[in-house]
Amino acid sequence: MGSKSFSHECVNGNCFVSNDILLPHWDETDRLAALRSYRILDTPAEPEFDDLVQLAARACRTPIALISLVEDRRQWFKAEIGFGVRETTLDRSICLSAMLQPGLTVIPSLTDDSRFTANPLVRDEPHLRFYAGAVLETPEGLPLGALCVLDTVPRGLTDDQAFTLQTLARQVMSQMELRRAIAERDEVLAASRRIEERQTLLVRELHHRVKNTLATVQALVGATGRSSGSFEEFYTSFSNRISSLAKTHNLLTEDYWQAAPLRDLALNELKPFAESRKPRFMLIGPQIELSADLAVPIGMALHELTTNAVRHGALSVPDGYVEVRWDIVTDDSGRRLQLEWTERGGPPARPPSQEGFGSTLLRRVLPMQINADVLTEFDAEGLKFRLVAPFVDRRLVPAY
Repeated sequence: MGSKSFSHECVNGNCFVSNDILLPHWDETDRLAALRSYRILDTPAEPEFDDLVQLAARACRTPIALISLVEDRRQWFKAEIGFGVRETTLDRSICLSAMLQPGLTVIPSLTDDSRFTANPLVRDEPHLRFYAGAVLETPEGLPLGALCVLDTVPRGLTDDQAFTLQTLARQVMSQMELRRAIAERDEVLAASRRIEERQTLLVRELHHRVKNTLATVQALVGATGRSSGSFEEFYTSFSNRISSLAKTHNLLTEDYWQAAPLRDLALNELKPFAESRKPRFMLIGPQIELSADLAVPIGMALHELTTNAVRHGALSVPDGYVEVRWDIVTDDSGRRLQLEWTERGGPPARPPSQEGFGSTLLRRVLPMQINADVLTEFDAEGLKFRLVAPFVDRRLVPAY
């Protein structure tokens, strides 16, 4: 028995000792899961468990006492006195046999028991001769190991000693249950604190974002009004800009206001042209998540570029198309977002006769809002726009 691994002792959920005595049915996978659920393996010594082995050794008058927990390839001692090691391989385990039988196992002479005569701890140092172990059992009846006492001379236990050993074994399990309950409580409290911190961060972010959004809407009202020749034109332009802003906010709220994919921002504007038989746009670039402070102005810029292309540029004619490229480049200033909008196949691009909101946004607002370098070229092949701005991986939430 002592020379076999534990898994060899359990077949199809039925567990046997070497003399073929059938023991209660339980599954080894469930047993190991239960053992590990206590999260006690390989933990430092704790006075609550050290005291129990001290009491066991004193009550049974033995030089050695152990709290042994049997894993799949080893037995590990949560507490020990007189043994000097914290674990052994299973070929040295006597508790492996003891825990397969309910209650208390007493072996007066290990050398007279054929299961243990070849055990290295019996055959060699420390020449163990006596063993008594009370099984450590979960409330579900799964054995985890044993509280055991050992001696180097053959002997037995009195009734009082046997009673005390079994009582102390129950105290070991009570301490393990208490330890697990405290650990689970601490995990729940830690998770609750993380949720509260996340909610606080979200509220602060929403506060910041709502303030920025209201300021943006206010600016849109004024700028759209100044560049519109009629109420109908104002209503259409303003509604479209608000709709674009809402789409960007939808992307941000999916990630708790943290970031929005640049590709999705472009698709929000160009998607109406995706079902054309002839390709009307190309999106070329890596997967990039834009922080909220970058996503909103860049989403608005893409909206203005698309609107202009539909009215006056490449998307105003059947053969025109738009190419949008982006990447992250690194220079002396650090990581920077590079975005290029190129129109082809449309009418020649000409500077506007008067500057509207779109031109103002591209030429003035982007440099002020996100510290961007912008370049607009009115080419015979179509409009070209280039933006280079500091890339912010994560926006720091401001303190209020």
